[in-house]
Amino acid sequence: MSLAPVLAAAGLGSFNPSTDNITVNLGPLGPINVGDLLSVGIAGLAVLGIGLRLRMKVTSGVPGRLQLAFETIVGAVENQVSSMMGDQGLFIVPLAVTLFIFILFCNWIDMIPTTWPGHDQLLPAPTGDINMTAALAVLVILLVHFTWIQKNGFRAYIKHYFNPPAMFLINVVEEIAKPLTLALRLFGNIFAGGVMLLLISYLPAKFIVPIPLLDVVWKLFDGLFVGPVQAFIFTLLTILYFSSAVTGGH
Repeated sequence: MSLAPVLAAAGLGSFNPSTDNITVNLGPLGPINVGDLLSVGIAGLAVLGIGLRLRMKVTSGVPGRLQLAFETIVGAVENQVSSMMGDQGLFIVPLAVTLFIFILFCNWIDMIPTTWPGHDQLLPAPTGDINMTAALAVLVILLVHFTWIQKNGFRAYIKHYFNPPAMFLINVVEEIAKPLTLALRLFGNIFAGGVMLLLISYLPAKFIVPIPLLDVVWKLFDGLFVGPVQAFIFTLLTILYFSSAVTGGH
């Protein structure tokens, strides 16, 4: 998803289709942004690479820095899950940890300098594309509904929509809203960070702002603060939704 047309309409830049992000049309699936696809692939490979390296280097003795960081994340997720649903919910820890690390890497990719004059970011943060965040949200919510049926039975799953009966429509709307809010929250914050970064990059040339490193400072702030916070919020909401499924809404 390119912001060049938006900037052109706002008078903050020019839009040249030949320098826009490369897209591939897959027919009914619509155009696919190659930059986003590459970013997702790099983030996925990074997660797999770290997992394989940990498997090779893991030790019961004094852990290395990578193992210590991973154990810290896993421990924090386990504590959060246990406080919400007890040991019966520990099965979702691998999913929650994987989501956190993967989303974090997706958010951090935008910090890699892959721009040049006349071109957009070659490797944008894929979480700044609504298609990416929607796919993650739908995956989580489908697993939540499956878990609810598996843990409590299909009758209990249907019954919770009528608890109380007068709230049936509101309960249905709430379930529909969950993937929407989960996707839009992550997308909106990362997309806004990308907009701010591009606007800042145009400020010196447009308004002669004497802050040459302003865009670098914002990119670091966005990546080191906003990125981890949004990955944490997505993971926390995932655990919260699974908590309702495991405990039957209690």
